[in-house]
Parts: sequence; C-alpha cells; structure tokens
Amino acid sequence: MLVKLHAPAKLSKHVQLLRPRPRDDLRAGTKCRVAGWGATDPEGLSPSDTLREVTVTVISRKLCNSPSYYNHQPVITRGLVCAGDAKGQKDSCQGDSGGPLVCGGAFSGLVSGGRKCGDARKPGVYTLITRKIQAWIQSRLRPPPAE
Repeated sequence: MLVKLHAPAKLSKHVQLLRPRPRDDLRAGTKCRVAGWGATDPEGLSPSDTLREVTVTVISRKLCNSPSYYNHQPVITRGLVCAGDAKGQKDSCQGDSGGPLVCGGAFSGLVSGGRKCGDARKPGVYTLITRKIQAWIQSRLRPPPAE
C-alpha cells in the first residue's frame, strides 16, 4: 500500500526524502537502522509516543531459518531478511510494520514482522525493496494515461 498526500510535504531539517535503493539481498553483518512508533516493551503492549530509531544487524538467512531461530516458520526467502541484535535488546516491534529499514543511507526494506520483540533468536523480519517492488512503486506514482 502506498499513501498519497493531499499536498506535497514541505522539506526541512526534520522532513527529508528517503529514496529507495533496490537490493536483491543484504549481506549478513550489514548494519541498518529501523524507525517507527511501535511498542517499546517485549510484550508489544506499549506503543511509543515518539518516533524511535535503532540500529540492527542483518542475520544470515541460513541462521534465521535454523531450528534455534525461526525453524522455517516463517521461511525467510530471498525477498526477506532478518535483522536484530545479538543481545536481543534492539528490534522492531508491533506497530512498526511498514516502517523503513535503512542500510547505507538508502531505504532498503520494510518492517514486515517477527515474534517476541527484542528476542535475539526471533529477530525482526523485513521485506527487501527489490527491483520488482521498486517497479511496482514507480508504476503507482506515474499519472494515468490521458484519455
């Protein structure tokens, strides 16, 4: 889903463009930032009243699908990536869904899901902004053909 604004946003020191950079994958160990107004407690019950940001680390698909992590429930496929914190203290949570995953200064993914906020063995799951998704976004931004 894309959100259409009634008027253009006014860019300022606090409001900037975040341009997507299509990626087919992210390497394990890549540091990324995730932002949102989601819950700040492990149970996911208390949404934040301020925008928060945290740095997470991409985890290999093999490890994320292993029995000690998600055990293929859900299966982390090539269009998805896991990212979290080895200590389990930094994560996305309920209410962050759809928020940006920013890697190397570029919009690289979207918060998609996860379990048990802040659990090192159940890291956040993110949908990558692939070339296919970027093409879909661009197709929705084009004006309709004139009749």
